Amino acid sequence: MLVLAGWSFLNVSASWLYVAGFVLFEFWLLRAMRAVGKGPVATGEAPYHFTADEADLIQRYRFYFTYPARAHAASSVLAAVGLTALVLAPWLTWKQAFLQAIVIGVNLFAVARLTRAVAPLMVLRIGAAHADRDALRLLEAHDPAWSKIRAGNEPEKPREEP
Repeated sequence: MLVLAGWSFLNVSASWLYVAGFVLFEFWLLRAMRAVGKGPVATGEAPYHFTADEADLIQRYRFYFTYPARAHAASSVLAAVGLTALVLAPWLTWKQAFLQAIVIGVNLFAVARLTRAVAPLMVLRIGAAHADRDALRLLEAHDPAWSKIRAGNEPEKPREEP
């Protein structure tokens, strides 16, 4: 994305490649997030034994908990798209490429929405700092949920017989 943004900065007509790049990435991310599903998370069942708050957190941010490495990488790409858009939209406006500037600027809303879905800690921390009780409740459930997931996913160690 950074290479495409650089080309767009140097050549206004290359900005359509940048637009195509972020559209393809965002559609891929949306499809991956929908493929994970949105069904309820079981509480109190083996191997995880989630509490109601932990189950609520995992259900809301299923992609983040199912594919943490993908979510981390996607949040990095979304950050790059957002930051380059903040530079490219005014630059393209100054270069009188108004349509590209509008598309890139409006895409910031999609970037914000997707970032909230793949990077929940940032959103929950901001909400908790603004006295949002629900965000504080979910933020408190984050670390115990990850501990239970790690413990539940560890392979069972065979017992040694005396």
